[in-house]
Amino acid sequence: MKQLLRSRSNVLYKLNVYDNDMHQLLASFNDRLRKACAELYQRVMTAYKEYCNRADNFGDFEVEGKIYLGAEYPKHHPLQTDTAKQVWDALTQGGFEPLYDDGCAWVLRCSKAYPPEHGGFETFEKWIGMEDENDNWNEGLDREWSKGLHLIHPFHNLYDHCFFSLYDLIYVHDFDLEVHIQLDNNVKYE
Repeated sequence: MKQLLRSRSNVLYKLNVYDNDMHQLLASFNDRLRKACAELYQRVMTAYKEYCNRADNFGDFEVEGKIYLGAEYPKHHPLQTDTAKQVWDALTQGGFEPLYDDGCAWVLRCSKAYPPEHGGFETFEKWIGMEDENDNWNEGLDREWSKGLHLIHPFHNLYDHCFFSLYDLIYVHDFDLEVHIQLDNNVKYE
């Protein structure tokens, strides 16, 4: 199945249309993805700070955040067939690409022992690969056409590594955010 998904994405890459409509659709998707990433980052950092500042001592803890494309097939996609929905399920829930098992972006993980700086995620911009105002994760796209899009690293991960095509992504409006908190509370009784 993984080979079929890879072949599908390679065929669709060759069919990319680099026009103004696609430019606007991709820019809008990138903005939606960035907003969803910002919300996840804020939730993880809020939980991290809350647990760092708690008066009761939990021992070590870990906060982990992941972002996924919505599990439901995009309702805005013009192609609403059973086959298209099955392909979407294979891409988003099939477990065929280990990189996507952890979501669209690098897992956002921090703990008392390993604060955000340890993972290189001390700022939102650093986490999404946009430290410089000219950053643009547009590998695989026409460079001239996409130079002003400032595509974030999670887009790059989906497009270049997880078998999603532009036609899959540009209609996505829903994202699933996961935040997990694990407490390591060893109790010693004497």
